[in-house]
Formats: sequence, C-alpha cells, structure tokens
Amino acid sequence: MLSRLRSLFRPSIEPDPPRVRDEPRLAVSEKKKMDWGRAAPSVGAPPLRDVFKPYTPPPGVQGCGQSALAMDSGATTGATLMNWIGEAVSEGVVFLGYPRLAEMAQRAEYRNMVEILATESTREWIDFQAVGKDDKGQRIDQLRNEFIRLKVRERFREMSEMDGYYGLGLLYVDVGQARTSDVVSMPLLLRPETFRKGSLKELVAVDPIWAAPNQYSTSTPLASDFYKPSTWWVQGANVHHTRLLRFVSRDVPDILKPTYNFGGLSLAQMAKPYVDNWLRTRQSVSDLINAFSVVALSTDMSSYQQDPEGLLGRVEAFNRFRSNRGTFLLDKDSEEIQILNAALAGLDKLQAQAQEQMCSVAQTPLVKFTGITPSGLNASSDGEIRVFYDRVHAYQENTFRDPLTAIMHMCMLNLWGEIDPGITFEFNTLWQATDEEAAAIEKTKADIDAEYIDRGVISNSEARDRIAADPESIYQGVVERGSEAPEVPDEGDNLS
Repeated sequence: MLSRLRSLFRPSIEPDPPRVRDEPRLAVSEKKKMDWGRAAPSVGAPPLRDVFKPYTPPPGVQGCGQSALAMDSGATTGATLMNWIGEAVSEGVVFLGYPRLAEMAQRAEYRNMVEILATESTREWIDFQAVGKDDKGQRIDQLRNEFIRLKVRERFREMSEMDGYYGLGLLYVDVGQARTSDVVSMPLLLRPETFRKGSLKELVAVDPIWAAPNQYSTSTPLASDFYKPSTWWVQGANVHHTRLLRFVSRDVPDILKPTYNFGGLSLAQMAKPYVDNWLRTRQSVSDLINAFSVVALSTDMSSYQQDPEGLLGRVEAFNRFRSNRGTFLLDKDSEEIQILNAALAGLDKLQAQAQEQMCSVAQTPLVKFTGITPSGLNASSDGEIRVFYDRVHAYQENTFRDPLTAIMHMCMLNLWGEIDPGITFEFNTLWQATDEEAAAIEKTKADIDAEYIDRGVISNSEARDRIAADPESIYQGVVERGSEAPEVPDEGDNLS
C-alpha cells in the first residue's frame, strides 16, 4: 500500500532510462555548456531531455492497455536549447507537475492571489434577463432556483481555483446515466430528443490529476478538433468532452499542450519566480533585523592563549549581564566595548517592492492582496480597484461565458424540455456605489426626467414607468395608484 501511495504522488515527469548507444562527440566548449545546462535546474525539476515529454497520468487514470499520448519527439542535443531550458526551469516556465503545483497551493502567497480572483469573479455573479417584450419573470425565477440547486456559483468558483492552481479545471455534468465508458463516451447533445426533462442531477468538479486526454487530432491543423481532446480518461472511464466542461484561461501553444495535460499555464507557476524573490527578501530582512546589533569586545587575547576556558568564561559572563539593567566591568587599559549597528533605513521599501512584484504578476491591487491601505494625504486605491474589476469582468467573459451558456441551456432542457432563446444573462458589475454616490446619480436622473417632461419629450406616466423599471431606483416596482387589479368583494360583505 505504501509503495502504491509513493507511485501516486511521484513527480509527473520521470527520467528516461539510460540510453545504450554512444553519445556523439562534442567539442570541449559545447560539452561544458551541456554540463552547465544539466546542472541549471533546481532540486526536484524535471530532467532537461524530458521537458517536452507528454504528461504521464497516475496509475488507473487511463483505461487498461492504453498507450501514452502521441507526440513528435522534441529532444535535441543543441547546446543553445539546453541552456534555454535550464533558464526556463529556474524561471518556472516549464510544467512542474500536479504534485508540485498542489504543494505550492499550500503557501499563502499562491493561495491568496488565486482565491482573490476566484472569489471576485463569482461574488456578484450573474443576472438573468429577458430578450424582447414577452414576460419571462416566472421562467427566470425557475432558472434562478435551478442554478441554486445545482450550486453553479460554487462550482465555478472551484473551477477558477483549479485554473489558478493547476491551469486546468474540469466540470462533469451528471445526467443520471451509468458512469461507464459505453455511456459517458457518447456526446451529450443539447436537444429535447436527447436531453430528457428532470435528468440533470448535479455538477461535479474533477481534479485534473485524475484526468488525461484520450483522443485528439494531430494531423490537420485546419480541423476544428486539432489538439483539442474529444474524450478524456477519468479513472478508467472514457468521458466525452460535452460531459466534461474544460476551464482554461491561459492556454499554451500546441507544442506544449501534451506536456501540460492539455491544460493551460497556472497562475501559481507564473508567479513562482516572484514569490521566490519575495520569500528570499522577507527572510533576508528578518535575519538582518534579528542580528542588526553586534557587540565587539576588544581585549588582550595573548593572556587567554594559555587559558581558552578563561576567555570563554569572560564572554559568557558578559552575555549573562548584557541588558539595560546590567553592569559589566572592563579593564580600562586593555579592554574596550563597541556596539556595531547595521543600517536598517530603506529595508521597508525594498520589502514592499518585492511584495508589489507578486501583485503585478497577479494583476491585483495591493490593498486587495494584502489589505494594506495606501499611505499619504488623499491617497486612494479607487482607480486601481476599478482597473482590477475590469480585468475580472474580462476574465468572466473569456473563461465563464461559454460553459455558463451551456449549463443554462441544460437547465432549460431539464426544466421545460426546450431552450428558450428569449432568456440570456449578464455578469453583474463588481463596483458598488456608496449611498452618497447613489443619491447623486438618482438626483441627476430626476433632473433629466424633469427636463424631458418640460420639453414634452416624454409624459409623466412614461417617466414613472422608467423609474419603476429601473433596478437601481429607490422607487423600483412602484405601481401607479388605480392600476392595481380591483379587489373581488367577499360574499359576506353583500348585506343586501
């Protein structure tokens, strides 16, 4: 059992067996360059000759008797390429493997930058809207309740976290069918004939370490499925891609896709050099502060050459009495004490700059990343936060739009047996106005309505309808008096 666990969490990229054939003779300069290139990677990095090797999934992920992924050999003995690969490993631009990325997810720096983006992208969530003049209020309420039942918001937050940690998130659509390859390998067509009402059970987040691509085209770059897996192995089950939604926000070129398990570049791997610099700077500053003051005792060392224990005893006595309330006696002719202090000015700025570098690669404002407010008079982070919210909105559109549309159509088929084109959704804005800003906006709208009414552009009733339909108005939903449905009198009220 212990050996199986070790094999499960071993590094994803393993070294090739030693070759028997003789190596080609190289010049002395090239041999030195290659030796330097082999020694460049840090401890635990994959061998340089395996950088372009396809990802090897853990045992049991692929079906029995299945071969590894097909890919043309990228190995070469060029010294220039070997040197470049050595630098790439140290800079974190080579796939580190899921076990290593999972270890990095335990560090606060990586976790903070990933969770901020995942939380903000799902914080205000979405709002369903009707297209056209038809009343879709009842259906929108049903669709909203279906999203709550399936926990779509929570699943998308998990997908965003997996994309940040591993570069790949997979969301399985469970329609109540058997999880065997004969069933789940068939496409899940979003049609009333193939998607029955009441069949949508749940959405399951799948960690990418348990999945590996099975079929994809590598012969025709003009094909739509070129280097796009049509089926995935998930612990021995062959699952069609329509049942396993893929979340990748930072895709890699085709030549690297097999190496990255057909995922993308994770935010944690991108930030690795910056986090390493921050950790080194943080520890260096801490060590310097811990030993910034050194006491030097000048004494006659010749008198202690024959008695080393006496010298050590004198130093120990000094350390024992070293405090603000201690007194140490010195020989005024042969001994002298000096306190040497290291300069600490500017250390806070250097440490802050190393921390800001992590924020730059995560594209997150410092106040969001650390909770530290900007210093100085009239200092504000409103502009940076607005830019960050624009970035989050672009992330939502690029990563969430397509899978969220597919899930919305699945919910429609599950509820009504048809896809309603008259309902769509929009991502809610993350920027929330304060009470003073909202009141000023409301006052501006009122002045515009009054101006249009005075000029005869609109009537009072049209302005009232606009105010009642405005979701940001304080009078939203107000119905004009007399427009309510008349009350039906009770039979007991008729005394005649």
